[in-house]
Amino acid sequence: MPAGAEVHSLADHVAAILGLAQTPAIVATTNRSERWQDQGFTVCRTVSDYRFDNGVQIRRTVEQDDFPDALACAECWIEYTVLADAGQPLQPVRKSFDNACREAFWLAYHRA
Repeated sequence: MPAGAEVHSLADHVAAILGLAQTPAIVATTNRSERWQDQGFTVCRTVSDYRFDNGVQIRRTVEQDDFPDALACAECWIEYTVLADAGQPLQPVRKSFDNACREAFWLAYHRA
């Protein structure tokens, strides 16, 4: 990272992905999904690539199964990966969660 370069927050881009913020604006999205069986349960993985108006590109991967779960926040796997920062370094460059509640808490904390 060049000296004096401003570091931007991954959380701001995640908020836009989740529809909680208007900026930075998403200008293109591609999605692909796959399903498979694992020990009698269906597992679904969705990979979404987002391109923003500031040149940043981020991949969001979500994997979850249809295992019955009575918990309010069922286990799933969510990962964000910065694919391109367009000269605007983002931190962190990768973030993972094991459920949507942890993702929401992280986002609220980093956008407060």
